[in-house]
Amino acid sequence: MTAMFIIEKTEIAKAIEKARKLHPRIRMVRFGLYEVTGSKGAIYAVRCWRERGMKHVDCTCATRDGIACKHGVAVIPFHSYMATTPLAASH
Repeated sequence: MTAMFIIEKTEIAKAIEKARKLHPRIRMVRFGLYEVTGSKGAIYAVRCWRERGMKHVDCTCATRDGIACKHGVAVIPFHSYMATTPLAASH
């Protein structure tokens, strides 16, 4: 099961607040694919990509599609930063 949401179309304020409290550990597997540690130690895969001008985030947690999860929003700033680096340009 995965939870996918589109940043521009999703309310993310609640997920941001949850992510701030969680302080998750984020590990980049490769640009656009990250591993995020959940509140009970589980590791979730989070993918970020752009499609048709929209930014998409997909997480393997149990959150329903269309609802932002704390793991996905935790990755957004890191992914945005990585997109500005030469490493991202090579992918």
